[in-house]
Amino acid sequence: MALLDQRIISGLGNIYACETLYWAGIYPSRPANSLSMSNVRQLVGAIEMVLVQAIEAGGSTLRDYAGTSGELGTFHQHFAVFGRYGLACPRCESACVSKTMLGGRATYHCPQHQR
Repeated sequence: MALLDQRIISGLGNIYACETLYWAGIYPSRPANSLSMSNVRQLVGAIEMVLVQAIEAGGSTLRDYAGTSGELGTFHQHFAVFGRYGLACPRCESACVSKTMLGGRATYHCPQHQR
């Protein structure tokens, strides 16, 4: 997945890559070189939206992580797809969130909204 390659774009981990691709409507295993300029613009907008929301929520607290202030982040409470295997997608409201392995990492997506 090109979004996880820190030589291409830095700062996105698996969680934010899954969420970004969901909001951009892009299937996780789709080759980066197949994206149109419209797809790229959607992706850039989704990256910005997800990161701004995550920063405002103090990040994604998983297990025992805490921010520099000691506070726990709450962005994980707003995940659309990450870690939500078998649960409802926010767009179609049906239990369709899928989990696949991609590059050795669990990737979550909605097959109905991501192409």
